[in-house]
Amino acid sequence: MTYRIYLGSAMFSDGEPEPTDLPVERVFVNATDVPEIWVETESQAVPDVGRAATFALQRPLNVGFVRIVGTVERRVRKQGRESQQEV
Repeated sequence: MTYRIYLGSAMFSDGEPEPTDLPVERVFVNATDVPEIWVETESQAVPDVGRAATFALQRPLNVGFVRIVGTVERRVRKQGRESQQEV
């Protein structure tokens, strides 16, 4: 099951992944008038809304960052191609 986690106060860094980082399969940046940053993970250990969370890319991609740190604003369980359910 995939979870989409919307982050507030997100920061990207190129440091080494920490053992407590959740693995991230996808990272999105929506740079419109209302910017959003979200990550998608298969991990079942999704933090609660309002909690700080740390994530790391599954593998190095040479994109200038490996780790993502932020506060969970919203979490959504993706159940299929089109359906999503807020958790």
